[in-house]
Amino acid sequence: MKRLKRVVERTQDESPAHAGGLEPGHVLRVYRAFGRHYRPYARVLAVALVCLLGSVAAAVLAPWPLKLVLDHVILGRPFHHGLAFLNPTLARDPGLLLAGLALSVVVLAALEGAFSYVNKYWASGTGDRIAADIRERVFAHLQRLSLSLDESLRSGEMTYLVTADTRMMKNLLIDFPQDFLQRALTIAVYSVLMLALDWRLGLLAVGTAPLVGLLTRRFGSGMQQATRRMREQESEVVSIAAENVHAMALVQAYGQEESERARFTSENTGSLGSQLRALRLNRIYGRIVDLLLTLSTAAVLYFGGRLALSGSILPGTLVIFVGYLREIYSAFEKFSLVFLSLARSLVSGERLLALIGRDIFVRDAPGAVAAPALRGHIEFRNVSFAYREGHDVLRDVSFVVEPGQTVALAGPSGAGKSTLLGLLLRFHDPEAGRVLVDGRDVRDYTLRSLRDQVTILLQDAKLFRQTVAENIAFGRRGASREDVVRAARDADAHEFVSEMPNAYDTLMAERGDDLSGGQRQRINIARALIRDTPIVVLDEPLAGLDAFAERRLRMALRRLTAGRTTFIVAHKLATLSRADVILVLERGRLVGRGSHDELLATCATYREFCELQRVPERAEVAGAANGARAAVTRDPAHARRAADRSAP
Repeated sequence: MKRLKRVVERTQDESPAHAGGLEPGHVLRVYRAFGRHYRPYARVLAVALVCLLGSVAAAVLAPWPLKLVLDHVILGRPFHHGLAFLNPTLARDPGLLLAGLALSVVVLAALEGAFSYVNKYWASGTGDRIAADIRERVFAHLQRLSLSLDESLRSGEMTYLVTADTRMMKNLLIDFPQDFLQRALTIAVYSVLMLALDWRLGLLAVGTAPLVGLLTRRFGSGMQQATRRMREQESEVVSIAAENVHAMALVQAYGQEESERARFTSENTGSLGSQLRALRLNRIYGRIVDLLLTLSTAAVLYFGGRLALSGSILPGTLVIFVGYLREIYSAFEKFSLVFLSLARSLVSGERLLALIGRDIFVRDAPGAVAAPALRGHIEFRNVSFAYREGHDVLRDVSFVVEPGQTVALAGPSGAGKSTLLGLLLRFHDPEAGRVLVDGRDVRDYTLRSLRDQVTILLQDAKLFRQTVAENIAFGRRGASREDVVRAARDADAHEFVSEMPNAYDTLMAERGDDLSGGQRQRINIARALIRDTPIVVLDEPLAGLDAFAERRLRMALRRLTAGRTTFIVAHKLATLSRADVILVLERGRLVGRGSHDELLATCATYREFCELQRVPERAEVAGAANGARAAVTRDPAHARRAADRSAP
């Protein structure tokens, strides 16, 4: 997907994160773009937040029963301040107090487990739902992208965006905020309590925090760059794989297996190298942090032990410090890993933001209205269009088509024929001029109401991995089985569909690969017939078919176009000669308009075009006739079967 890839690369080059580090402004920009997906789940996330706070509170209280047992039950020190009410129980029955404190350990652990379970379950489930919502949003956006009929989109890139990148949004929108809040609360609360218990040990315990922060920033930048490169190369790997699956026969026929394998291996190796670099940085970072935390723990134990021996602090306080120190350093380490994880998932956020953040699709104009039942009067008025600035594909094209006329578009490849059809369907909007249907600019109509009254039939029959009936009913929402069968009969498809294992309920192979070219096109025509629209667009629907398949399809096409305004891109003289009007395009300009005979007399471009078509058409007809005679001689049934086969 070259255009999208350029957008992604340009957005990454412009972003602060691309320059290195996790810039807060850039992170917030991603959150602003996707933050709206929190709203439907606000209550669930609020409950998850309360449970998160509860689990942190239970974890903070967890070491205190041990301190109380050590300082007051074992050493016999009286309770002070808020716990003084326990002194009578301590004096009367220390065993009872010991049992109560032991039970409190179990209660606190149970509370922490319960709060943590509810928090993780609800937050994780919500994250999966949000990722699914974003996947639907991205898919819908891809469907609205402005199309170029002469530019193919890379299916691998789109597949990676819709699958892997959207899956990473759960980490970005749910896992990171939750882990960040939990680690931040743990570090903050534990630090305050340690400083309150003894400011000297507290400062010693938290003194490594700035150094860990610097390490996180430095390693996070490297992780992000390595992950971005890995994501780009993984997309390329998926694209190459998709291309080779679709063109497997061509690769084998041309003997290009080794070169394609080498191309795949190159990108796959590059992706692996980036992944290993990210893994290496992650491991190095973890070991450095472990060393710092170990040194800090040893320092606290040494100086805390000396303070306890001198009587400056109670032994239970040292136990609290060791317990808190273990938790706070664990939080420090995980806190740092949270940012490293953010660096990885932010790459996916950047890629998706590059897609949905750019207004690169045609949309309904403000004030657009639903189109009434159209008659099919078409006018192009001084229309110009360019896919890229300075490279016009159409230049000042003007013509009028009356309702019910059949208009053939003729001209060499690249003349602008398919682009002209794209403008009629509003796959693009003209750079200059207007396209009018029934006297009104197509931009005044809503896209849905305009396209609902246009049928398009391409030379490549686009079939889905659904049943035959579902493929035909795709042409009109709410079509009944009777409508489907009627359309199939009119398209001359009912006979071979009825012979399939489950008839209309037969599940078709991907892209209809289990059918011949003629059969696929007849299903395609049935899908077009069921729409019953006043405007029909045919983009070389008979290309690539043999004479027998073409003959059977011509009758179905006549049923499709009867009484309808029809545009057809055609190269065959038989098709051109039957058109009411022929428009001749050359290098984006309309150089001829009229009937076949009129253009032969007045348009040099058309005469040359026709002459170029005559030689191959004569050879094709002669070849088909000779083949038919030979087939009848060998096997009379062969001629009947040939009608359902297309040329390779």
